[in-house]
Amino acid sequence: MKELIQIGLSVGGWSLVLLCIGSLWIPKVLGWSEKLAGLTPLMREMWWTYSIYVWSSHLFFAVLALGFGEWLMGGTGAAMAMSVFMLLWWAARLGIQFFGFDLREIEGSAANRLAKHLLTLLFAGLVVLYGLLLGWNLGFFEKGGLG
Repeated sequence: MKELIQIGLSVGGWSLVLLCIGSLWIPKVLGWSEKLAGLTPLMREMWWTYSIYVWSSHLFFAVLALGFGEWLMGGTGAAMAMSVFMLLWWAARLGIQFFGFDLREIEGSAANRLAKHLLTLLFAGLVVLYGLLLGWNLGFFEKGGLG
């Protein structure tokens, strides 16, 4: 099980790197300049601050997965807390993907549909990965005979 989680952290980490790179095009693709122009300066600044926090979190998750996998699998309180945080983060994002976004204003092109499905797969995969990581840190696989 350890090897599977290590591979998952590598795949998940590189997927998050690609997500961060792809996210740099979101403002242009979704026309944020035009859509945010009607907001007050404070609301625009809050929007950009929120967006940068989310992007930075995704980048930090990639750094953790790619550079600190052993620490994430270490079973310490901090590793468990980080596992719980990332599991909740991606579970919430997956829930928002299904129940929160109204995508009717976005063009229904084949590229946009493909992107939506790839993101859904990524978020579901990250939920599974961080669920397994939490289980590992809690000792479930060693104690339960699944590892």
